[in-house]
Amino acid sequence: MNIRIEKATIDDAEILTEIQKQAFEPLYRIYHDEGNPYLRGVDELKYQIEHGTREVYKILADDIICGGITIRDKGNGEYYLNRIYISPQFQSKGIGKTAIGICEQNYPDAKRWTVDFPADLIANRKCYEANGYYDTGKREIINDKLTLAFYEKAVNGIFELSQSQFEYAKNVIRASFTTITQQLNITEQNCPTHTAFVTTVERLQNHYNWGWLMFALFENTKLVGYVSISNEGNDIYELHNLSVLPEYRHKGYGRQLLDFCKSKCKYIKLSMIEKNTVLKNWYTANGFVHIGTKKFEHLPFTTGYMEWKLEEKL
Repeated sequence: MNIRIEKATIDDAEILTEIQKQAFEPLYRIYHDEGNPYLRGVDELKYQIEHGTREVYKILADDIICGGITIRDKGNGEYYLNRIYISPQFQSKGIGKTAIGICEQNYPDAKRWTVDFPADLIANRKCYEANGYYDTGKREIINDKLTLAFYEKAVNGIFELSQSQFEYAKNVIRASFTTITQQLNITEQNCPTHTAFVTTVERLQNHYNWGWLMFALFENTKLVGYVSISNEGNDIYELHNLSVLPEYRHKGYGRQLLDFCKSKCKYIKLSMIEKNTVLKNWYTANGFVHIGTKKFEHLPFTTGYMEWKLEEKL
């Protein structure tokens, strides 16, 4: 079956509205929500097409119109998958999954895609996950029958880390910190508490539960960088686990993550291995000042401390 999408025209509005009603009627009977597209008429679709308030596409299977997709441009590379619907006789054939992938290719500037759907619809969840969307953990109760689940797909840029991505973040942190452990001969035997060895999904979950702000950097939908900051009180934040996969370094991603954190705070402190002069010089070049050292008996190295303060404009 050949699946393709085309921009819808006013002439397509009638058939797309009819397919939309057929596709969403069963869900309206279950959830009885007033926002259901089953209740929408052809005038709404015509207005969206005519005035460009939404990007409306028709989905064709072997040249037969079998569904539609509506996209809302939220600005700054953010797109909302507002609606996708497939005619009942064409459902369960993978058409929706294919159409979403094709549609996304029309937006090369996209930094992030978002979508929401009834949380109990397993088929929808599998469709979106197959296209690289992940659960943000956010839920919205519409009524006693309907709860919406919010999913997103990060393409390029820095976004809040979702709990469903902890496994990916763990791998990035471990791979990133392994570089320095190998350079300085730090092992699990002489330093079992080092980040390269102790970072787990459970540990990241603890950080999340403690209220740490956790961010991930994406390149072409792949999580390649991570950082977190914790509020230590009195507007003081501590930087943790700034990480970039070794093969993605020298692209400025570390600085992007650091600058992103700076945009959230006025004061940041951090600790690091004092003899890691390359990293210390990098932080210095990015506005941090060395403020001291400390030797802990359980660590095979001296810990160095640095801080950054936002310069107040006069």
